[in-house]
Amino acid sequence: MTTPPSPSADKRLGIAWLVSGLWLLGFLAMAGAALASREEGIAAGLMRAALMAGVGAGLCLLLWRGISTTRWALPIRVSLLTVGVVAAVAAHTAIDLGSAALFRTVAGDHDPVVKIVSDTPWRGFVMRLIIASNMLLYAGLYAFFAMAAVALRSASEARDRDQLLAEARIATAGARLAALRHQLSPHFVFNALNALASLVETGRTAEAGQLIERLSDFLRSSLSGEDAAFVTLDEELASLQAYLDIETVRFGDRLHVRYDCPPELRQAQVPSFLLQPLVENAIKHAVGPALQPVTIRLSAQTDGKDLVLSVDDDGPGEGAEPAVKPRGAGVGLRNTRERLALVYGSRGTLDAARHGDGFLATARLPLTLAEARGTL
Repeated sequence: MTTPPSPSADKRLGIAWLVSGLWLLGFLAMAGAALASREEGIAAGLMRAALMAGVGAGLCLLLWRGISTTRWALPIRVSLLTVGVVAAVAAHTAIDLGSAALFRTVAGDHDPVVKIVSDTPWRGFVMRLIIASNMLLYAGLYAFFAMAAVALRSASEARDRDQLLAEARIATAGARLAALRHQLSPHFVFNALNALASLVETGRTAEAGQLIERLSDFLRSSLSGEDAAFVTLDEELASLQAYLDIETVRFGDRLHVRYDCPPELRQAQVPSFLLQPLVENAIKHAVGPALQPVTIRLSAQTDGKDLVLSVDDDGPGEGAEPAVKPRGAGVGLRNTRERLALVYGSRGTLDAARHGDGFLATARLPLTLAEARGTL
């Protein structure tokens, strides 16, 4: 798996491209001007243009270092950057003039005679600098670099803030999800212990012994396994069957379970402990108060790019918890609904309502196959 580049790496790469592209244009402009003026030889003109482009790239990197390490407010940074740009233009112009004099000395040339007419000495000095150096080009390039650098720094800070906010939200959601999932474990244990107490009170000691043995096996298997956030549907059904074995001891022939899960969906990934609260709700409110056998049907099917899991019963549902309300009041249904919303957002839903003479709970989530590791 390829690790995506960090924001700091992206920022360094962006600055490198900006400085390289900017001073490549500067080199081309200076080389073209030198060749057009014919005051220097072709080789000398190209060497001087390359030297000045290298100096400009170095000064821009120094300016960026100052921008990237400063933590002051944006107006202060802009003011300091403006001072830095003026200083860089002045330094670059001085180096340009010095290099020109050095190249003429090495070549044995005389200083060019330039006549300037100006009403003030200051204007004459500025005009001489413009003619003898590339000061205007430097000013334009540094000004453009400053604006681009400020924009890049602001975009980088905004992206860093968004990343920190996203990480904080993920951490909060993860903690909430873990709390919801672990809250269901004692919920199941309490139900199992209540069933055991009921068997003991009614003198069904043999069945109570079987329940203790199966509960022990179930807890040993659960506690020894990894605390995975996601499991395959096949693993979820296997864990659910262990729980149903316990409830079968309690209810005997009053409880019938049917599975309708195509083999191709057995490798679908689902949040662990997803179906058990739905089955518990059916057993508590359909099987518990019923005098006749009750069938609980567990089905899995696809609907477009979604996996739809249903727990349906045909029990009387007398005294059922008010899960038909929009939010549901039971711990199991409420936590399952919240878990789906935390993991999948708007694509994770749980609907629970009357269905004929019984009750139907339907969980919908994106279809993700464990083998392909991809969400459809």
